Amino acid sequence: MPLAKLAMAVLVATTPLLHAQDAAYPRQPIKLIVPFTPGSSSDVTARAIAQKIAEPLGQPVVVENRPGASGGIGMQAVARSTPDGYTLAVGTVSSTVVPHIIAKHVPFDLFKDFTAVATMANTPLLLTVQNESPYMKLQDLIDAAKKSPKTLTYGNSAGLYRIAMEAVNHEAGIDLLGVPFRGPAQAAADLLGGRLSVNPDALGAATPMLEAKRMRALAVLGSNRTPSLPDVPTMQELGFKDFAFNGWLGILAPAGTPAPIIDRLHKEIALAAKSPEIQALYARLGMEATVLSPQAYAAEMRKDFAKYSEVAEQAGIEKE
Repeated sequence: MPLAKLAMAVLVATTPLLHAQDAAYPRQPIKLIVPFTPGSSSDVTARAIAQKIAEPLGQPVVVENRPGASGGIGMQAVARSTPDGYTLAVGTVSSTVVPHIIAKHVPFDLFKDFTAVATMANTPLLLTVQNESPYMKLQDLIDAAKKSPKTLTYGNSAGLYRIAMEAVNHEAGIDLLGVPFRGPAQAAADLLGGRLSVNPDALGAATPMLEAKRMRALAVLGSNRTPSLPDVPTMQELGFKDFAFNGWLGILAPAGTPAPIIDRLHKEIALAAKSPEIQALYARLGMEATVLSPQAYAAEMRKDFAKYSEVAEQAGIEKE
């Protein structure tokens, strides 16, 4: 039998088996890798979603934290895993889109190595200061930064935060210095300890400290005010034209994962996000339940890549 016909015969013979395997998914525990430290909003959300989808899937969904390299360690592990639906990644703007903008060497290719499954939520971002800070409003910070160049600092705990803060530097004509941290929790701790001047952070992560009057929010980094902080203006309202940086959380699978598995995972994530338990969690974390289809999620990542690439170029951010 000619080689081409033999290959076709094998494909025809094995296709029903592959479909049967997809239909039987999952048959073993699923690993969900969070590329950030425990306690982050990504981690808390991932654990809640994992617990919620485990029951309808009939298998445990085990969350594993693999922080480091701005999310690169965890994302690379998923990119190199077998595309069978048993190893997934929690993706954020900082761990997926941004590395390709600010780093010379990225251990994965977002658009070749991954298949989008679903977004879980949008995450409003804030610019925060310690409650005892002398900066009562954003203009106070800008004035101080202009008076004493290269002395004020911000927490660089995620790629999106760095791009946002360098955009602030560029548009305000100041030079806040970025201090690197492994994760947002460590940056927030240094802000509270008086070792940072200002810190960009997710609303959910900052909320407990805001409520305890240990932090104050100077501005919302996104395009809309957040209902939980109605008196905090957006950067656009403070004169930063078109300034809008929003976070999102999503689930990604290795490229080549069969479509029926992607569809099953998307269905369960969408249902979980609508559940009263997850809705209550999102309200507590200041998140917005937004579940995009795999196609819409993939399009969102490409749109963000184009937008933040332009911001990085304008701000003079060089790849390191």
